[in-house]
Amino acid sequence: MRSEMTQRRFPRGRTLAIAGAGLVVATGLAASGCGGDSATSTTAPAPDATRAVVTFSILDDVVRNVGGRCVTTTVLVGRDGDAHVFEPTPKDATALKDADLVISNGLGFEPWLADLYASSGSKGTEVVAMAGIDPIEADHGHEGEDDHGHGGEEKAAGGDTDASEVDPHAWQDPRNMRAAVINVRNALVKANPDCAAEIRANAKRYDAELAAMEEEIAQSVSSLPRDERIIITNHDSLGYFAKRFGFDVETALGSVSTESADPSAQQITKLADDIRKDGVKAIFVENIGGSNVIDRLAREAGVQIAKPLYTDALGAEGSDGATYLSMMRANAKSITAGLSGS
Repeated sequence: MRSEMTQRRFPRGRTLAIAGAGLVVATGLAASGCGGDSATSTTAPAPDATRAVVTFSILDDVVRNVGGRCVTTTVLVGRDGDAHVFEPTPKDATALKDADLVISNGLGFEPWLADLYASSGSKGTEVVAMAGIDPIEADHGHEGEDDHGHGGEEKAAGGDTDASEVDPHAWQDPRNMRAAVINVRNALVKANPDCAAEIRANAKRYDAELAAMEEEIAQSVSSLPRDERIIITNHDSLGYFAKRFGFDVETALGSVSTESADPSAQQITKLADDIRKDGVKAIFVENIGGSNVIDRLAREAGVQIAKPLYTDALGAEGSDGATYLSMMRANAKSITAGLSGS
């Protein structure tokens, strides 16, 4: 990242994301909508369905697409939930105790899981969905905060790297989610060999849908000039998306994150001034963010709040972010519209 980013205003034609306040700022209004996305099965589960606990909603959607009627899932951090501030309950421990599989993202995204698993007495097989991927370096925009990293001393999946050194939001690159599908498929087949053929067929179908979505996004962003593909964030939840689809990510207001306190009045006023000076047209809220800070910023800057981006959690049923496929499409359309000023 260029060192002068903390001294200058936000460049024209750029996007600003403040994930801690649940916020993204762009120079155009969002476009929304999604294509024909796969719905998870509503068929009654098989009598011997594998019982899986899944850590968060995006991964849960993938597990249910791959497992179909051969799996029943309990998700710990649900739709519009924030895994960064999640606090397990006794009910969660009971769910783990009864599970055949405990499926997590890995890469330090769930620093609370190890203690929860140990205290639950679970004998369920732990499955790290992102095992084996090539992680990217974490954005340390909130360095200096005490105990607010994603991973603490946890090791990253598939290696000896400290998980706090890598970005855990690997699902933002569809290629990583396709790798996760293989890991989930293999775990489900091993847990329930009688369902192997059905699980493999589901995985093959879903992988094809992921590949089609990836190509669709690549085509949709191809109209943006390369030098305009800059996303400015304080909390780098879109780093994998940026790397896959040819964007640059820079950091501003590094002290603001989902794990820290709201920005000060002075920070909000300064950001509002920068938004006005740079001609920003709209503010995008993340689906896991609060609204008080964003409402105040929008009022001070004199801009409108557009539709949310889906980063760490699915949106409500029926929303543009109801599934992993639809949330990725919706995010790409919003970002492309914002940066193009359409």
